Amino acid sequence: MTILKSINLIACSTAMLVGLSVTAGAETLRLSTLKQPGSAGALAAERFAELVEEKTEGDLTVTVYPGSQLGDWTEVYEQVIEGAVDMAMQPLATSSDKRLAITWFPYAFTDYDSARVALSPGGGVFQIIDESLTDQGLTPLAVYGAGMGGAGFASAVEEPGNTDLSRNLKVRVWPGGTTHKVLLEAFGYNVATMPWAELYTGLQTGVVDGQIGGTPTMTLESFSDITDTWVQYNDHFESDFFFINADRFSGLSDEHQAAVREAALEVATAQFAAVEAADAAALQVMRDNGTNVVTFDSPTLEALAATARAEVWPTIKDELGDEAYAILRASVGLE
Repeated sequence: MTILKSINLIACSTAMLVGLSVTAGAETLRLSTLKQPGSAGALAAERFAELVEEKTEGDLTVTVYPGSQLGDWTEVYEQVIEGAVDMAMQPLATSSDKRLAITWFPYAFTDYDSARVALSPGGGVFQIIDESLTDQGLTPLAVYGAGMGGAGFASAVEEPGNTDLSRNLKVRVWPGGTTHKVLLEAFGYNVATMPWAELYTGLQTGVVDGQIGGTPTMTLESFSDITDTWVQYNDHFESDFFFINADRFSGLSDEHQAAVREAALEVATAQFAAVEAADAAALQVMRDNGTNVVTFDSPTLEALAATARAEVWPTIKDELGDEAYAILRASVGLE
């Protein structure tokens, strides 16, 4: 009996040592996102982690920290550059490189298909982002789309698709929102700069008549009760990015690098398929709530884009720099 117990103890100890050996050999990446726990974005980050683990058979794992647990997203951006945080799914900090203004440059694309192509590896916009992030010691993996942008108003809007019409409406742009200030003026609006925290009160009291820079879902969440008219301009594509510290990424095996890229692209592809339906659902909720929703057919969207590209882009091209601007123009067939 004693001998059997000894054998069993030896067997159990050996199994524990093997398990510890496997655990010790596994690598873990820390991923930060500002998406709140339980939100679609946080669930997408968790799905990415699941895919990485599946593709590497548990040899590489990803721990997701939602809700800005590792710090404000601007701080996390710097931490990923420094290697203190391995990777993130969040917006890009344009303060580090003006080329990253391409992420909201007006009419870099006009619909979901053109956004998907431009923002996927090999696309013109992704190329600009790739070059910028590489210079900062980061490796971009994929884009997590959040929706097409538009403008919400507290009152009716006369002929919103007519760029030759001057309107006595003041639209809020974010501090530093030079691109959309010029765009709105070209579209016949007046413009005012206002922080996000003051926007609801500004719309409610009439200090401003409208706001631009968000998506249908964002407007439903924050301004549903004071939005009389929503104009789906498709002026930009709201998005977050999967990116990783370049040294951390290059230190992974080729197989693990491939798994990380494939997982990010899989999540991104699924989101591109889902985001159009999500925008459509949000627009329908707006209609059901009594909001006047204005959408445009493809020819009208192309006309709006043509106006922006001919009249607005030359004025704001310094937001990107000459090289990135040339790549952008070529990506939409202007070179």
